[in-house]
Amino acid sequence: MRRLLKLLNLWIALILLVANGLAWAEAFEPVGPTYPVEPVLEPDLADLRNRLREGGHSGEQFSLHVTDQEAACSIAWFLGNHPEIPFRDPRISFHPGEVEAWGVATVAGLRLSIHGRATMTLENGIPVVRLTNLGVADAPVPGFVLEAIQDEFYRQVDLSSRPMPVAFEALELREGEAVASGIIRAD
Repeated sequence: MRRLLKLLNLWIALILLVANGLAWAEAFEPVGPTYPVEPVLEPDLADLRNRLREGGHSGEQFSLHVTDQEAACSIAWFLGNHPEIPFRDPRISFHPGEVEAWGVATVAGLRLSIHGRATMTLENGIPVVRLTNLGVADAPVPGFVLEAIQDEFYRQVDLSSRPMPVAFEALELREGEAVASGIIRAD
């Protein structure tokens, strides 16, 4: 009888472990629909990229006008060229003074729904992005985690530490669009 109880307890423990694992997997599964977009570089960005690759455009002005959808497509295009970045299905929404983003990140084999907000400002002709809010699987990320992610994010995208081929003169985030202009620096 004792042996039967031990075996039964073992099976109950195993069932509880499996149920717990499935519950956590369900909790972290991306919430709501994903928004796959066509990976296409926005026309103004493509033009600027081509001018920089050609060379000989030093001192010329450039302007960028990017909508929410074009930003999502351009990010998908970039991610398609960088499969080592574990982020997919970007969705972007520009608001006055900030940008909101959603997507799916793969961390330790789990697909996680990510949502964040950031501000973008210009400092010495360089865009600076500051994360203001981050959520994972519809739950806010604690402050100390947000700070650690911000530090790593800044390290990855710190544009001030390398020479920029362009100098931004204006950057404005509006409802549904981002508008920027500047000058191409010396080749």
